[in-house]
Amino acid sequence: MITLKDLRKSYEVGERQVDVLNGLDLEIKQGDMLAIMGRSGSGKSTLLNILAGLDTADSGVYQYKQVYISEMNGNQRAQFRKKHIGFIVQNFALIDSKNVFENIALPLRYSKLSRGEIRDRVDRVLADLRITELQSKAVDTLSGGEMQRVAIARALIQNPDLILADEPTGALDEQTEAEILDIFAKLNQQGKTLVVVTHDQVVADYCQQIYYMQEGKVAPITS
Repeated sequence: MITLKDLRKSYEVGERQVDVLNGLDLEIKQGDMLAIMGRSGSGKSTLLNILAGLDTADSGVYQYKQVYISEMNGNQRAQFRKKHIGFIVQNFALIDSKNVFENIALPLRYSKLSRGEIRDRVDRVLADLRITELQSKAVDTLSGGEMQRVAIARALIQNPDLILADEPTGALDEQTEAEILDIFAKLNQQGKTLVVVTHDQVVADYCQQIYYMQEGKVAPITS
């Protein structure tokens, strides 16, 4: 599904150049559920942003199926992201001024779907995640676990092929973390491909494969 080959990325920090990705290679197959671990600042989030088309490598190849994302311009990457990617972040990134329904429907705002079709899509994902009763609530009245379910629903609303999650349970208690991980496992069983960046071994152990990021590269962790 995804081939990353010799990805390199650096940033200027003051007068210093910091190499974040240093010849990174990675293969992700359709239906994989993999975790990426590593110390803070090791480049995990940078890698996730490149996979999402939010950032670009300085050099190297990013191939998604038969398409070379590394050769796309910004508008093309935005269209790719809209069609194929669901992104979940630790702080939920919900809009406080909108209710749950409006937050989930947000990615469909500029689609050609009718209001009825948007309602049907949102209703289905609300039901799938068992949060139908929350749809009219303001997001700032929700618990952390409820917010994360809403964030997952928003990520799923366009039926993406690839779900990227950046520390998705970092702000949650153990019980809520387990519930969110069960949702991820079910999504994977339904055929979704998931890449989860985490520092939490419990989260990593839910995944089929674990990679460790160090010195700008990733390597599988074998038990």
